Amino acid sequence: MSSSQGTAGSTALRRVLFVDGDPLLRAVYAEEARHAGFEPLVAEGGRDAWRTFVHEKPDAVVTEFHLPGEPSGEELISSVRRTRLGAVIPVVAVSPGAKAIRGPTDAVNAHDVDDYLEKPIHALRLMWRLRELLDGRRIGVIDAGGLEVASEERPVRLDRTTDFLQGPLDRSDPATLFFSYFATGRSGKLLVMSGREVRQVWFRRGRPVFAESNVPGEEFGQWLVDRGHVEAPDLEEVRADWMKVDRPLGTMLVAAGSIGARTMFEEAAAHLEAVVDGLFAWSEGNYYLDYEPDITSFEAPDTVTVTLTPAQFVMRGVRRHYTRARCLQLLRACTGSLVVSDAAHYILRELDDPYYFENLLSQVTSGRPVREVLAGHPFDKDGEALAALTALWILGGVVEQMRAAPKKRSARSRKDRRADKIREAVATATRRRKQEHPERKAARAGRVRERLRSRPRKSETRAKLGSTIMGALDQASADFAYEKGRRRFQQGDYEAAARALEEALQLGKLPVDGMRLLGVSYLRRKDAEARELQRGAEVLKRAIAMEPSQGESYHWMGTLLARLGHRDEAILTLRRAIELGSKHDPETRVLLQSLRGRR
Repeated sequence: MSSSQGTAGSTALRRVLFVDGDPLLRAVYAEEARHAGFEPLVAEGGRDAWRTFVHEKPDAVVTEFHLPGEPSGEELISSVRRTRLGAVIPVVAVSPGAKAIRGPTDAVNAHDVDDYLEKPIHALRLMWRLRELLDGRRIGVIDAGGLEVASEERPVRLDRTTDFLQGPLDRSDPATLFFSYFATGRSGKLLVMSGREVRQVWFRRGRPVFAESNVPGEEFGQWLVDRGHVEAPDLEEVRADWMKVDRPLGTMLVAAGSIGARTMFEEAAAHLEAVVDGLFAWSEGNYYLDYEPDITSFEAPDTVTVTLTPAQFVMRGVRRHYTRARCLQLLRACTGSLVVSDAAHYILRELDDPYYFENLLSQVTSGRPVREVLAGHPFDKDGEALAALTALWILGGVVEQMRAAPKKRSARSRKDRRADKIREAVATATRRRKQEHPERKAARAGRVRERLRSRPRKSETRAKLGSTIMGALDQASADFAYEKGRRRFQQGDYEAAARALEEALQLGKLPVDGMRLLGVSYLRRKDAEARELQRGAEVLKRAIAMEPSQGESYHWMGTLLARLGHRDEAILTLRRAIELGSKHDPETRVLLQSLRGRR
């Protein structure tokens, strides 16, 4: 496959709905869509577009923000996204320019679109972007002329059907992990850790919208203090209140008057850029990549607007942090030849200095092996040029083209005397073993079996190493989910708290406090069903088993049993809670008295 993403291999053309009030532009859209392999559907206004969307069910939508009549483009996008189909298909917004939207990230956050393009629009570029949103941008592509080729190892597997990946960084690549969200148009979270230091980046429809870090100097509150925007005492005071409410720390600081709103937004964007830049600097550690399968359930702690595109993030990070050895390690994984993709000129438009990269691409000619390209000027000595080439490979501006392997000659056609001698020696040894005495033969076979049994298996060693790495990643994710569940519980959102704590329980071992919070979350949920209450009882039983001397667990277990209607068991459990003592003693006694009064 090449970097061109057409409709090869599919019988039905994918349909794209184009909505615009200009009849000339609608005609241009329709003509270019047919040339690009799409079936165009056109609509003049929002009402007509909605009818077409409901009846035709297109694969993508391109709409102007300012449409004649009702509804407007923004209202049309909102209506489309509320449907099951509209939640997953690509939606591209176009506009002659809006002051409220400074770039695609603003449009993604405010209107939940996959991309935003300003008019005048180059129609071919729009068609390329639609193919990319529908098929994903190819990275490190292998093209064998339609022939099947064994898959090569790549820094990360980019697959729109994958929802989760994790592993060590020395076998992956942070820049490719970061760009995979944009390349596949996905939402989710990327967690990278080196030792005890953790960086996390949230993505919405392929674009970074929020970042957190515990690296010294990168925690957002301390970041503001270090840059002289907030005083340390003010930060600590606001942080104490921040733990009790479901609001971003920056919003709390603005509300307290510790920092101006404009300064906070600018610093939040700078902080996100710094966290991502630091993420590219790590070459050792582990990563945890999570694609959100359902965008309607996606939830980032906050959303931040950045003006950098994902391509600019990658190009800057690779050129700043990737050493020559690191670049060579990535590019030498290619065994074919490097060629310039047919979408390279569109990709270069996203970069700061496209002319510099055009000169580099002129050094990459079709048909030359990768090692030959890397040994030639300027990549043999210029480290910056080599890093730029590596970034272009990650972005898909340069791809690998592998030719079909030549057919192997059959073994019968070879006249290798050495091979004949080996075969003759093997045949002779086989004949001798057949003539061996049965008892000696059985004894020798037993000795071989014993040696094989005592030898450690490679699969077991690898499994132990893999389980250690995966366990560390799962525990980090479990800790994060536990903190999220605890905060949701404090805010009174018991449904969200139960989801987060269940996730933490599946990923790692919850502490006793976490088990109690999970059980109480089920107990306090509005209109909780019997199966949910039963699940809460199971969790509380585990909490009691972990610490049998804690009266608090018995109190909540008795309360839940009373809610389920198990009166006798509830009375015994509440009595045990009183014997052990807890901070809920008054409530325990009142509930126990009420249960005794029932007949």
